[in-house]
Amino acid sequence: MRKLSEILMIIFKKTVIGAFLLYVINVCIQETDLYIVINPFTAFLAGFLGLPGVLSLAAIYFFVFP
Repeated sequence: MRKLSEILMIIFKKTVIGAFLLYVINVCIQETDLYIVINPFTAFLAGFLGLPGVLSLAAIYFFVFP
């Protein structure tokens, strides 16, 4: 069983990677008026799920804000 500090470090790394991924995606798609908000929840979701997570966040944005 992993120590709590190791688990927290993995979560932190995934959140930072997700925030960077969201930033890169937002820069690439800024011409389409699509902007995915970068907060701890969306950053963790993007970091944990990767590109499918970012695509699901974009789909949620399209359904909530038509």
